[in-house]
Amino acid sequence: MDERLWPFPIAKPEAEWTLLDQDFVDLLRTAYAEGYEPREGRCSCIDLGRWPVGRSVSLVFRGSRNGWEPFLGDSGQSVRLGPSYRLPLGQNECVCVRPPFRGAAHLALEWMRGRSLESLLMDYEFVGGRPAGIMLRPSVVTPSLLVQAPDAESPCGE
Repeated sequence: MDERLWPFPIAKPEAEWTLLDQDFVDLLRTAYAEGYEPREGRCSCIDLGRWPVGRSVSLVFRGSRNGWEPFLGDSGQSVRLGPSYRLPLGQNECVCVRPPFRGAAHLALEWMRGRSLESLLMDYEFVGGRPAGIMLRPSVVTPSLLVQAPDAESPCGE
């Protein structure tokens, strides 16, 4: 499958959508409304933003138990989660956002909106495992999937 830019047709009727389907479409709709150029790529990948300009994020599906591995970018620099948790492989360590997908969507949108990695990771609990994983804390209210007006000081709010 080639890269598909949102909006694109969805074959499954909305009445049959799972929570994953709903969260996936909500992420695409919100990202599109906020100008982040969402697209679905090869290998179960979702991309927001444009590497290497400004902020970007790719969410790569790593299986139903592992969830999504985020690849964050900021002005052409890769920002990885491994060093934040002092993992043995540091920059090369895979850290996945465990299901449900809403946790990965929250991370992607909040990153694109300009939150620092340090601030953003406070919304997550490190759960370890192989590959290492994080889960969105139950106490975090996730208004992330609601469209926010661009802020004049945001790196993406032009």
